[in-house]
Order: sequence, then C-alpha cells, then structure tokens
Amino acid sequence: MVPSTTDPCWKKMISGDVQIRSSNLSFNMLAFNVRLRHKNDPSPANLAKLTGQVHDFVAKFETLLQMEIKSLLG
Repeated sequence: MVPSTTDPCWKKMISGDVQIRSSNLSFNMLAFNVRLRHKNDPSPANLAKLTGQVHDFVAKFETLLQMEIKSLLG
C-alpha cells in the first residue's frame, strides 16, 4: 500500500534523509530529480508539489515498486 502524501516518509526521501536503493532505473531517475529540485527550492510549496509527483509515480507503478515502498516505510 502506498503511503498518503501527508506521510513524513516522502519528505525524508525527497530531502535525502533516507536513501532508497532500487534496481528500477525510472525510480532512481525520479528520486535524483526531485532531490535536486528540492535542493534548489526547499520551500514548503515546492516540497508539496514534489511529494505529489513522487506519490503519483509510486502509486501508478505500485506493483513494480514493492521493495521501494517497503524501504520508504522503514
């Protein structure tokens, strides 16, 4: 199950506090991109936007990203 957008796991992932190892290239590219965009603009509005983007991606590919979801949840 994909955590809601209000779950703090997304902020930890986007800010780089939690590093998720993945064999999924698309997920790795997304993670790199959102971390870079968050580093350039750490505002709460941008964090909310990035959280939505990551959440939507993970929800869409939930069946392929089970290991990544488990890593997000700790």
